[in-house]
Amino acid sequence: MKPRRVASRVRGACRAAALLSLTLTAACGSLATEGVQTTTLNPDYRATIAKRLHATFNKTPLSGPIEISDPRWVQANKGWGWMVCIRFQDRGHQRTYVMILDHNEFLDERYAVQTDACGAQTYSGFDLGSGGMRPGSVGDPGPLY
Repeated sequence: MKPRRVASRVRGACRAAALLSLTLTAACGSLATEGVQTTTLNPDYRATIAKRLHATFNKTPLSGPIEISDPRWVQANKGWGWMVCIRFQDRGHQRTYVMILDHNEFLDERYAVQTDACGAQTYSGFDLGSGGMRPGSVGDPGPLY
């Protein structure tokens, strides 16, 4: 091979390696910012969730005690958002429903799966009528006085 061709190929390989390293560095840098909470949760998110639950379960309305978990920042199929788990009784069985929202937009909602980790969350009573918190919880024996 001629020396010029060898030098040309070496320069081409160096350029390709430099371009690849810059691309990988940029990609890794963008990954570092993902998962960082970028939006705040609306203070009236419980009322928004109550309205959505009324619309979702309009044929078989939720009855009995309902509980809601504290919101946490998660990645959904449509992007990052706030996830809450809602527990309720349905025909004698405890069900858990997941809602993921960003501002007033619902990114995802479905029955919970194990990877949602709803079983490890702390719950508070939820008044579906007002969207506010209520004392007690599902299975709560009541006051101890």
